[in-house]
Amino acid sequence: MLGVVTLTIGFAACGGDDDDSASGSGESTTTAAQTNCTGPSDAYSKEISDPADFTPITPDTLTVVTSLPGPGFWEGSDDDPTKLTSGFEYDIARKMEEAFSLGNLEVRNESFDSIVAGTVTDYDLALSQISITCERAAVATFTTPYFQSNQRVLVKTGSGVEVTNVEQAKSIKWGAQTGTTALDLLDRIAPDEEPSVYQQLPDAYTALDAGQVDAVLIDTAINLGQAARSNRRFEVVAQFEQPGGPDQYGALLPTDSNDLGPVNAVLEQLKDSGALDALAKKDLTADPGDIPVIQVS
Repeated sequence: MLGVVTLTIGFAACGGDDDDSASGSGESTTTAAQTNCTGPSDAYSKEISDPADFTPITPDTLTVVTSLPGPGFWEGSDDDPTKLTSGFEYDIARKMEEAFSLGNLEVRNESFDSIVAGTVTDYDLALSQISITCERAAVATFTTPYFQSNQRVLVKTGSGVEVTNVEQAKSIKWGAQTGTTALDLLDRIAPDEEPSVYQQLPDAYTALDAGQVDAVLIDTAINLGQAARSNRRFEVVAQFEQPGGPDQYGALLPTDSNDLGPVNAVLEQLKDSGALDALAKKDLTADPGDIPVIQVS
C-alpha cells in the first residue's frame, strides 16, 4: 500500500482509497488533463519509470520552484531560496537530487498563483504544499501524493474567538490566501462576512495579529508551523473535515515534462522505505493532538 504522510491521524499513517489507486504498475497512465477528472484520485498520474531516466533542464542540477515562506516545509529563510537549509519539502528535494545522481539543488521562489496556474517555466518540479485538484491538473502534471492535510483554524491567542461548529465559523471574519483550497472550503461554509483574501500568506498572518481578521484558514501543517514560530501569539483551535477527505499534496511538473515516471519512482521509494515518514517526524514536529474536528457537508 502507498503510505502517505498525514497529520490528521499521525505522521506515519497510511492514506485511504485514493492512495491505494496510486500503487505503481510501471505503466504510463493518461493524465487528468486528457480525461474527465472528478476528484483528486483522477488528477494525478501513476506513471513510474527508472529514476536513471530523469533528465534535468539544467545539467547536474535539480531545479525546484516553491512559494516562500513555507513554515515546516522550507526553513532557513522566508524569502531567500539560497539560504534554505531544512524543511519537509526541502529534504524531499535533497533526496531526489541524490536519487537522480545530481550534484546541485537550485530552489527558486515563485508566486503560488503562478505555480498552480502553470505559467512558471524552466523548472523540473514544484514542491509548494500544492493540493491536488482537477483544475490544477488541467495546466500541469501532478505526481502521486506525498502528504495529506486537513484545513485548520489559526486564531490570535487570547482573542476569545471560538470555532467549535459551522455556525460559529459563519459568524467570524476569515483571512485566507488567494489561489488556495481554503477558499473552496470557505465557499462551503458561506460566512456572513466576505473573507479577506491576501496575495501572500504572511499578509494574512499580519492581519490576524492586527485584529483585522478573526482567524486564518490554511492547511494543517502550515498553520501549525506558524503557531510554533509565533512565540504563542497564535494557536490552532479547530480543523475542518469535508467531503472527499483531506487535501493531498503532490509535486507539480510542467505538462511537457518527461520526468514524471522517475519522480514518482523516487516518491514511491521514499514511502516504501519509511524515509518520508522519518522526514515528517523530523521537520513537522508539532503534534496536532486532540484538536476538535468540525464536519462540513
